[in-house]
Amino acid sequence: MSTAALAEALVRLRDALAAVRLPLGLPGSAEAGKSARDLVTQLDDYVLPRLATLDAPLLAVIGGSTGAGKSTLVNSLVGREVSRPGVIRPTTRSPVLVHHPGDLEYFSSERILPGLGRSFDQAHDTSTLQLVAEPSLPPGLALLDAPDIDSVVAENRALAAQLLAAADLWMFVTSAARYADAVPWEYLRAAADRAAAVAVVLQRVPPAAMGEVPPHLGRLMTERGLAHSPLFAVPETTVDAQGLLPDAAVSPIRSWLATLAADQVSRQAVVLQTLDGAIGSLVARSPGIADAVDGQVEALGQLRADAEKSYAEAVRTIGVQTADGTLLRGEVLARWQDFVGTGEFMRAVEQKIGWLRDKIWSTLKGEP
Repeated sequence: MSTAALAEALVRLRDALAAVRLPLGLPGSAEAGKSARDLVTQLDDYVLPRLATLDAPLLAVIGGSTGAGKSTLVNSLVGREVSRPGVIRPTTRSPVLVHHPGDLEYFSSERILPGLGRSFDQAHDTSTLQLVAEPSLPPGLALLDAPDIDSVVAENRALAAQLLAAADLWMFVTSAARYADAVPWEYLRAAADRAAAVAVVLQRVPPAAMGEVPPHLGRLMTERGLAHSPLFAVPETTVDAQGLLPDAAVSPIRSWLATLAADQVSRQAVVLQTLDGAIGSLVARSPGIADAVDGQVEALGQLRADAEKSYAEAVRTIGVQTADGTLLRGEVLARWQDFVGTGEFMRAVEQKIGWLRDKIWSTLKGEP
């Protein structure tokens, strides 16, 4: 299938998913509805834009747990503060995208993440993507500092998931104290399931534990399908006056990213790996949504049949009761007895009798 034909098929899939409505509270309908919305978002944010511009810069999204040091890592890789770190949680709220000045056109438009606004100044909300041009960053590579995946703010968690779903390369940042936490592994498992390109950065490793903790994390990655994903260990150290890590601590990561950006073949391989995985995930998840829609149609048909059956039975019952008189001996008779019991009926009869008596007497006397 050609790229154009694939894009056309995915657009049709996107429109079909966007039209999904699951009004009945059937088992699994809520999950299917959310899945449909998630797939539409990923098609809009990543799959369709990336398929249309395969030569666009590689987008590496830096994600991870609260306090893992994502912003510090981004700043240290760039060599200056571009994403403000902090001790107050949550720290990163507005995502920051750092790019080479020559690649601005790829990110200033709504090519990717069309639901987010663009800003060249520091933003403070989750609906705006802050763009930072950095000449020292290699052309063909962009870094996106995302909110915490386990943030106490639900809006931040949702944005983190959205940004990771739009990444060509997932760079997961964790620490020696939290690398075994459940939430990061849920994301890493999802990345492995869809064959996304992943690199893991293990920060704040005590020097005495460098021979123990990174190998253990490597074994965990292998067990979970990430054996071929790079793992970088950053030793625990102090930052300088600008809040940056020592160059020696991050130079292996910077060199790896620079090599990836400079080698078009390697960069394209990463892009295609993640794109193929995302499309494969779409194909695998869509039938479940279609089954949920079929279940809704079947349930609605059954409800309609039940309603029509009940209506037909009611019509038949009324016909029978009207014919044998039982209908009038039921509710109608009760209403009649209520009316008579109030005395209104007798007063009306007495008034009519009095009027008739007066009329007869007047006639006999010859009065008009």
